[in-house]
Amino acid sequence: MIAVKEIPPELTYDIRHIVLRQGLPRESCYWDTDKLPGVFHLGGWVESRQTGVATFQPEPYPEEPDTPAYRLRGMAVLPEARGRGVGTLMLLAGTDRVKQMGIGLLWCDARIGAVDFYLRHGWERHGELFEIPTAGPHYRMIRAM
Repeated sequence: MIAVKEIPPELTYDIRHIVLRQGLPRESCYWDTDKLPGVFHLGGWVESRQTGVATFQPEPYPEEPDTPAYRLRGMAVLPEARGRGVGTLMLLAGTDRVKQMGIGLLWCDARIGAVDFYLRHGWERHGELFEIPTAGPHYRMIRAM
């Protein structure tokens, strides 16, 4: 059974560290925005084991700073759980929640390996490939709702 539920930021740190910040200090997984108003975190479970995380935070899209938007950050699924639908369920749950708030734009910076995942879920790639020093090459992705 696969389940998604809202979690406190502390339950994002281990999976962020394993998947997104490997080789960096665990503290690199603690973000200043984690506890700001409007931010929510989702966890994905396969059976009774947490296997995924995603953070959604209010943040304007840089190219449209006057348009209300949410940013998806730190979406990660443990390698052994990929392909089972955990990421899709977290993405859909977060997208639905943002849409229910009346927000019409969701965006993220996606690692190259995740771009096709977002494209399959109705996102569009915007701009050129760019490098995040601690995380490698990325594309900016957006989802209008």
